[in-house]
Amino acid sequence: MSSLTQPEIKRGLRVSIIEGAFAMVYATLGGGMFLTGLALWLGANSFQIALIAAIPPLVAGFSFLSGYLVRRVGSRKKLLIWSAGIGRSVFALLVPFLLLRMKVSLALFFATVALSSLIMTVAGTVWQSWISDLVPEESRGRFFGLRNAIHGILGVTTAYAAGRGMDWLKAQGYEPVGYGLAFGLAVIFGLVSTVLLLRQPEVEPEHRPQLSLRQTLLGPLREPQFSKLILFLAVWFLTGTLASPFYIVHLMKNLHFSFTAIGVYSMIGGAIGMLFQLLWGRAIDRFGSRPVTVLSFAFVGICPLLWLFATPTFYLPIWVDALLNGVIWTGGSLGLWNLLLDLADDPTHRESYFAIYSVVTGLGAFVASLLSGVIAQVMHNFRLTLFGFEFVNYDVLFLAAGLSRFACLPLLLRVHERGSKSVPHVIKVVSALGVWRINRGKDMMLDALGLRSRGQP
Repeated sequence: MSSLTQPEIKRGLRVSIIEGAFAMVYATLGGGMFLTGLALWLGANSFQIALIAAIPPLVAGFSFLSGYLVRRVGSRKKLLIWSAGIGRSVFALLVPFLLLRMKVSLALFFATVALSSLIMTVAGTVWQSWISDLVPEESRGRFFGLRNAIHGILGVTTAYAAGRGMDWLKAQGYEPVGYGLAFGLAVIFGLVSTVLLLRQPEVEPEHRPQLSLRQTLLGPLREPQFSKLILFLAVWFLTGTLASPFYIVHLMKNLHFSFTAIGVYSMIGGAIGMLFQLLWGRAIDRFGSRPVTVLSFAFVGICPLLWLFATPTFYLPIWVDALLNGVIWTGGSLGLWNLLLDLADDPTHRESYFAIYSVVTGLGAFVASLLSGVIAQVMHNFRLTLFGFEFVNYDVLFLAAGLSRFACLPLLLRVHERGSKSVPHVIKVVSALGVWRINRGKDMMLDALGLRSRGQP
């Protein structure tokens, strides 16, 4: 592989952070609560909401096209710029209708989401291959921790500001105009992000032998640790994401959250996540990706269970969930991403690793979304009062998702990473460090208050 100079690598990493900032604004305005809100405004029912959530993972199978297209085009940069540029522009189809306060058909809405997701699947796989070659292995944890922290804060700030604007427009009777502005701005920020990719240097990949389709599809699965990771991800996404299409729907329909309140919910997780991204990044570089991933995923099952106890007059579980998202999910996502990079170390199959990852997680999430949509629609009249709490159809999915996440943990424990520390060792070191810092803080406070004996060490 032809190497870049240190100045070129540093410039590329700076460009990646700036480019990713614009991409984050695109993703925030073109997805999340705005995509869900538009679907509800167009009259989508629970199953159709789940189907919208299922489209991106459904088309994940096309990520295998990335390796073929890279060889055809001859450049990851060229392919990524074209695919990202087109994929991020598709939502412009909806903007004129929304600005004119005209309802588009659900069929056109579904087609737009599907086309964008399909093209962005290829772009995402190519970007993963490119960035994994660009970032030095020894500093991946710190770099992605910093990058994700910056982007996370920008994303939640955008969500809050746009949510305030959306609430104002909705109160004035201009809800569709708000969606039109959100998607229009998303397209603009997405195109700026795409243009910035032109400034990011590309590491020329090693000469790769021509592989058969069978080798492309199955080659990485012959590596035991990667196969174990894929098995865990398949089961986890199939079961642990059962409730994913309905968190925002539940906030809007049953808990009566405004767009601003949803933005605040995101900001809590983002603010906490900014600090913990940096801490988790350092921990990954020191201890390895596996222990951080295991420790984080050991607690992610708590989050859906908290939603069982939220009511329109009792939001505390939602705010606790936001706090835990900032702590747990940042470690889980950052650790999993770095673990994938560590295990996907054969340049011959570079795109295939990420394609298999996308396909397996995508199919799992697709099946889970469809299944959850059927359950939610069949149980749409479900009401159960127990211990003073009223449970609805979505609560059944929250319960199933939470319990399933705990059940999947043994599969993750089977995955091993070269050079990483054991989970008990990390717990021991972190606990000792925590005790030392508490004692140090106590001593400093006693000194400041003059309560410490002079002869005391």
